Amino acid sequence: MAGHRWILALGVAIAVSGCVPIPYKPSASVTYLPVTAEEASAVTVSASTHRGMIGPLAKSLHHAEPRIIVVDGTAYLASLTGGGTLEDVLTRDEPADAALADYLLCVGPAVQRQLHDTGLAAPFPYLPVIWVGYEKVQSRASLSASLIDLHVPHAAETLEVSSTYSEFIAAAVYGVATIARPQAALRDALAADVAHRLAIAHPAGAIRLIVLAQDGGVEEGDPNHAEEPAAQAVTDAQRVGY
Repeated sequence: MAGHRWILALGVAIAVSGCVPIPYKPSASVTYLPVTAEEASAVTVSASTHRGMIGPLAKSLHHAEPRIIVVDGTAYLASLTGGGTLEDVLTRDEPADAALADYLLCVGPAVQRQLHDTGLAAPFPYLPVIWVGYEKVQSRASLSASLIDLHVPHAAETLEVSSTYSEFIAAAVYGVATIARPQAALRDALAADVAHRLAIAHPAGAIRLIVLAQDGGVEEGDPNHAEEPAAQAVTDAQRVGY
């Protein structure tokens, strides 16, 4: 059934826009930095889903490493004192933290900014829409996360996940447009990297992980989550491929 919906969405997009949309997932990379005291005091943790990122991320983590068991973080959040900042997390008593889970992963919102826009593709106001021209847009999507070993909470790390990608439309009446899925790229890169690190640290047995959201700190780009710079006529296909 899901496959049928995907085919139907592509068919509608082609008929309405006059373009063949080609969704793809760009590559993404992960870098690690130590968490600074200033950053820890400015970042707050919560149960927010950040536009649906947390749930799919938890599934991706378990898929990448089946020994990872995602633990409900409600009790952990309730146990935090102060303002629920990352600093509160790092200064918690080790025995209390370790009783709830082995690790805590806090994930910030994905942000995006356009880097370059080359050429021009414009629609004519007819139905189906007639596109003419060539346009290439380069963008960068990124997010920050914090990985904390709850047995050694002061040894926290900041994970910077980023993806630089291009989208283009080339058309003369009918044409082709690529539609990137950067948030899927960020999610999968983060899940694969974290799962790999935890599997090495725990070569045997279950790995209990709490996944929460974080806000604040230093963010790259526009914190208002601007729309991805793709041809507007094929956004339905983009949403289905998200």
